[in-house]
Amino acid sequence: MKNIDEITRLTADDLERISLDKSIPVPEELSGKVQQAVRGRTLRWAVPTSVAAAIAILLAAGLTRNPEPKDTFDDPYLAYAEVEKVFSKISGTVAYGADKISESEATLDKYSYWK
Repeated sequence: MKNIDEITRLTADDLERISLDKSIPVPEELSGKVQQAVRGRTLRWAVPTSVAAAIAILLAAGLTRNPEPKDTFDDPYLAYAEVEKVFSKISGTVAYGADKISESEATLDKYSYWK
């Protein structure tokens, strides 16, 4: 049996090869135990997390109410330049996210999770 240090040094290919090895006996009750552990852990955190998220949304909605919009720019050219700067930043962030998604898809394709 491998210890934790040996397991953490294994590559993803090694782990996949080991998981596909049919000569390793797997107890029949293991699947049920794993599902039970995951289900119990998920339900234990699902309710408090969703309640906390709902409270955070309500607080954010209540604190960020701005009933009267204010003009902050007297010069329309300065305002337009600021809008262009913001759109440029948004564009860069979206491009960064798209690159990360492409990298993730390439990794998932490597291990044929999408197929």
